[in-house]
Amino acid sequence: MALLKWQIIFLTFLLYHLNDEVASEPIKRIVNGSNAVAKQFPYQTFLYTFKNYEWYATCGGVIISSRAVLTAAHCIADNAVAFIIFIGAVNLTDSLEPGQQRVIVKRSYVVVHPEWDEFQLINDIALIKLPVEVHFNEYVQPAKLPNPKHLYENEMGVVSGWGNTESSNTGSAILKYYVVGVLPLDECATQLKELTRTPSIVPQSYICLKPSDSSPCNGDSGGPLAIKNPDGHSTLLGLASFVIGPCETNRPSVYTRVSSYLSWIKNHTEISG
Repeated sequence: MALLKWQIIFLTFLLYHLNDEVASEPIKRIVNGSNAVAKQFPYQTFLYTFKNYEWYATCGGVIISSRAVLTAAHCIADNAVAFIIFIGAVNLTDSLEPGQQRVIVKRSYVVVHPEWDEFQLINDIALIKLPVEVHFNEYVQPAKLPNPKHLYENEMGVVSGWGNTESSNTGSAILKYYVVGVLPLDECATQLKELTRTPSIVPQSYICLKPSDSSPCNGDSGGPLAIKNPDGHSTLLGLASFVIGPCETNRPSVYTRVSSYLSWIKNHTEISG
């Protein structure tokens, strides 16, 4: 009963603030993406964070089981109190959208990787344990975890998230996506070195995207890089971590390689195998 009362209070707070323009820190967005449609990315989630007595649009995330969502560690603020996880959504402002679910999660349900380093930008991964099971249907499905023996280099993946078509603090309410190739790590290191003018050592826990006319920007952080399988399901390869420069296109983007963290994920979830 106490949990239900707590959820009602926060849901009331959310409904009051959700349609207000969210000021504060920039939100990662997808530049030059196409609009998604219902059921296209059933594993996609979005996080609103409650901190400092306000709700903030924060990051993307990915459903990997009925009780677990992955996102980036840098999406989890130290002073966060709670989160609203949007599931099965395309239009974040449409609370009556078919298939859309919203789950309230306390900060205590979130596990940030213990070796997350915000200065070196490594181990940028966090797991959100859901207090209730997500109802799977045609709008909501988990992404499969990747094969740890497969690098997926030069394969084509899909990046998705909520955003506008330019670098700004105001994002579209509609889910966007673009198709992009996976950049081999040695090429990623070379390009990052040229862009930053410093030696770049790219860890195996990174997965880089080839430069293209589209880009994740100012943070669709925590959002997925996935590939479509022949059976119609999708496999999660990476979580958006960082880009070089302010929402620049034609530069490599860096994601957290999910296959590097399979043991950690399975230790904190009911997922086996």
